[in-house]
Amino acid sequence: MAEESKTQLVVWAKDGTQVAYALADKPKVTFTVSDLVITTKGVEVNYSLDNMVRFTYETNETSYITNLQTDDTLFKLDGEYLLFPALKSNSTVSVFSIKGTMVFKRTLRENGEYAFPLSNLNAGVYIINVNGLSYKIMKK
Repeated sequence: MAEESKTQLVVWAKDGTQVAYALADKPKVTFTVSDLVITTKGVEVNYSLDNMVRFTYETNETSYITNLQTDDTLFKLDGEYLLFPALKSNSTVSVFSIKGTMVFKRTLRENGEYAFPLSNLNAGVYIINVNGLSYKIMKK
């Protein structure tokens, strides 16, 4: 169980701060409409989703992942759109159903903002892929 004690849940905020929770402490991760909620050792901490970038699981062990892309392509939900505020020319935005079927694909010709209308999607879970980075979303 030595490996488990080295693994952490890390919460990343937009301002660059990070908070880590040891997995040995068995943090429970849940969501409300507006918050990520982490409960561990009887303490509950809420993180506003508006202020979060991501949460990851990390270990002190050597990683064998190579070719890791570190420039995050962030998007946000803006009303009825997935908004990609700063994509480079030739960026590709693809949307897949949870079963892996491609629903939509667009390659951008110019640098800039791109908005994908959520009204084009039925209710369900989708994988959004932007230049090799994937995100999972749910449309209700």
